[in-house]
Amino acid sequence: LGIQPKLFHMNEGHSALLLVERLKGFTTSMSLSKAIERVKASSILTIHTPVAAGNERFDVKLMRPVLASLLGNSAIKGSQLEARAVDSEGTKGIFDLTALAIRFSRLQNGVSLLHGRTADGTWRKVAGQELIGLTNGVHMPTWLGPEMRALAESKSAQFHNATIFPKLDGSDWRGITEASDSEVWEAHRAQKERLIDFARRRIFEQKARHGEGPTPLREVLDQMNPEALTIGFARRFATYKRAHLLFQNPKRLAALLSDSSRPVQVVFAGKAHPADREGQALIAEIYKQTQKYKGKVFFLEDYDMETGRRLVQGVDIWLNNPRRPLEASGTSGMKAAANGVPNVSILDGWWDEACREGDLRNGWAIGTRETVKSESRQDKIDGNALYHVLENEVIPLFFDRSGVDRLPRGWIKVMKESMASSLWQFSTARMLLEYEARMVNQG
Repeated sequence: LGIQPKLFHMNEGHSALLLVERLKGFTTSMSLSKAIERVKASSILTIHTPVAAGNERFDVKLMRPVLASLLGNSAIKGSQLEARAVDSEGTKGIFDLTALAIRFSRLQNGVSLLHGRTADGTWRKVAGQELIGLTNGVHMPTWLGPEMRALAESKSAQFHNATIFPKLDGSDWRGITEASDSEVWEAHRAQKERLIDFARRRIFEQKARHGEGPTPLREVLDQMNPEALTIGFARRFATYKRAHLLFQNPKRLAALLSDSSRPVQVVFAGKAHPADREGQALIAEIYKQTQKYKGKVFFLEDYDMETGRRLVQGVDIWLNNPRRPLEASGTSGMKAAANGVPNVSILDGWWDEACREGDLRNGWAIGTRETVKSESRQDKIDGNALYHVLENEVIPLFFDRSGVDRLPRGWIKVMKESMASSLWQFSTARMLLEYEARMVNQG
């Protein structure tokens, strides 16, 4: 291709074997130690998850024939790579790709400020230096709904093919707060109605595919209430993300879902890894809940990018309740926030640094930053905190329509702050500029 890269960026340890190929190229003209220096000087690494399943580790006996094939007739011995792939605990007989990538890169980062601290606690002794936190961002033009994008543009936001650049100094973009409450609410309502039409069609197709009769199919067309507070939960169904947490206390949930004066509905979507049997079982459990809470809880099958886009643009709140600190970043919440959809989330990943309260409230925290060792105890604590914030803060504010125009003005203020605090700060534009300054131009 005629391209001479200045720097090789590894996204997780998955791509660590590119280091082996680069070493081979350098050792044709220099010693292994010199080749390692050259590779390390031009390699950087982003670590994405503290979850064990996301970090490949193999028995060295399994790796040896692979390495022999890769190394061929080069001067590098497999044992030399094995010694540099020992994990952070010094476990014998394990070839850890993340550890290998760290030892052969000049700088390493986590994908949020909290995750940077978590990764540093795990890997600093391997890296020999601090791992920094550099928070992810999302591509705003891809995820913003048309009405919210038009509203942002009317208040001086500038869009480019690459990403959104409302401001380049890293501060909040406050232009959206100048929009009238009615403008914001009308834009959101248009996107919400589009979601409901989409969801009805999708559920109709699902039920038809499952062999439902005419009566259940007709019922689908009347399900999903445009006036209900609509909670969205859509992501990979890994067990640590705890999709089941909302169903922990059936009595409290039933009370939330059965109040006709303040209707609430929940939309789930997502997929599990093909090898994740526990994640697949969790989806099956959520589907059972849709039968128990018929017409109140929904599951959209065949999760894809279009489904994700509809949800982050059209729901009223975005629910995220992982076990802290296992959510390294959580970019789906950024996509929702940019659309004026407040997050209701555990203080983990990006939300740990993004959540604001008081006059600048842009969403709600579930519980505190305190954690306990027992997973079942933590689930109970966080489940109670989730019910509390929904019952006492979220639902009352959403349905407070005391003004003459019946607009939820307090809620709309939170929506505006959600957009103002995310459109720039959690965009790929900010991320790339920060990455260039802190990773590419350092070391």
